[in-house]
Amino acid sequence: MAGVGNFAIFMSRRKLNYLINHSLAFCVIFFISSCNKDKVPLSNYLEQITFEAIPGSTYHDQNATWWGYNQQKIVRFEDKVFMAVIENENLVNGYPNANNPSTAYIYCKTNQGNWVKGAGIPTSRPVNLLIDSHGLLHVIVFEPTEINPSENGSLGRLKHYWFPYSSAGNIDSHLNEIIEDHNQGDPESVNIRIGAAIGADNTLYVSFGINQDVKIYSKQETEASWSEEFAGQNLGNSYYYPFVATTSSGPCILAIQDDYVGPGLPAIYHKNKLFNRLNGSWTHQTLIDLSTHPLASTRNRLADNCELFVTTNDRVLGIYQSYIDPIVDWKASYTQIELDQGGNVIYTPLNLESDEINRIRIIEHQGQIYYLCIKYDKLYIKKGIDGPLTCIKTPAFTSGNYIYLSNRMNSVNLNSNYIDILLLNGNMADYPNAVNYYVRIPTSQLANL
Repeated sequence: MAGVGNFAIFMSRRKLNYLINHSLAFCVIFFISSCNKDKVPLSNYLEQITFEAIPGSTYHDQNATWWGYNQQKIVRFEDKVFMAVIENENLVNGYPNANNPSTAYIYCKTNQGNWVKGAGIPTSRPVNLLIDSHGLLHVIVFEPTEINPSENGSLGRLKHYWFPYSSAGNIDSHLNEIIEDHNQGDPESVNIRIGAAIGADNTLYVSFGINQDVKIYSKQETEASWSEEFAGQNLGNSYYYPFVATTSSGPCILAIQDDYVGPGLPAIYHKNKLFNRLNGSWTHQTLIDLSTHPLASTRNRLADNCELFVTTNDRVLGIYQSYIDPIVDWKASYTQIELDQGGNVIYTPLNLESDEINRIRIIEHQGQIYYLCIKYDKLYIKKGIDGPLTCIKTPAFTSGNYIYLSNRMNSVNLNSNYIDILLLNGNMADYPNAVNYYVRIPTSQLANL
């Protein structure tokens, strides 16, 4: 059976050895298949969608648009959708740094129109996009500050850009400020693995792990400066790639262990943590710990995170993966967690008809939870935790295995007639000709599930 291996390709986090997380390696054997190959009834299709190729990065390595699966990469305001594309042709001149940055270009699409390219922002990694209730686009950027050509762009400052006229489609005019600075030659002050979210009151949240701490910054749109907090300190492991969400009580973070063990060696992903600010104080708890599993001695990656989501009635939902199939290391099982108001976690397995699903994301429509599920050549939707997989009818594709959504975590007062999706190609073998996709599904189609 054909499948996808979400293999991590690693180099060291320092200097010439750079961590490339979760590059997708595709199986050589490929069968022409249909949805019923995965025990999904052939008659179960969701149709009437927009499916179009979009611009992408030239190179897979270092900082392509697909990288950073925890990030917010597509947002909507009324009839406008925004995304960012990393142009990294600069890599022919060496690592991205202050003298050789890559560029994050902002794109906007209005209704059925074409994507329009706007301002370019210097960066060394993909960016997070958020949009507030006024339609003002916010972009969270990691800007390299080092000029040493042997530094790989992982040392830099955290910046906030905003586009005052984005609600009218102007994606050229912008302002910016520094959230956390970094001086040349200093130790790391900002980690490249950045997550973000925006609250219903237009408060921006930005988080990253650094060493064995997890930090979060926040700023309400009317405030002059950012506040800094520690969600957790001296955790015993590094916890990176934070998913960020916010409830009426405050923010929460889902992060994965990401322990550096030596030059050229793969980092360790065996457990995760959920961080929650409850009654003004941060708490954290481990959701899964496979560090003592028999496979831990031979596999660096046994756990990962997929999603963190807050519903309209303030339910915190998360999804994590475990990779403990004894034979196939890329096959995952999925667990949903729900955090109750007392901080207790309820665990529920997510049962799927396909064992080739790579990622799962959440949307909500009219109070109903739906799960978007991606495999190497199919896109599915699932209504509720007990609903069957329904295949979303798309043209044939064999890429786009990183899935990003516009939802309530990145778009305030999201009240759209569409579900907006990016499918970004993480398969190294497809570059420099990798194809990425934008998918738009009318929410009216959800009635057919």
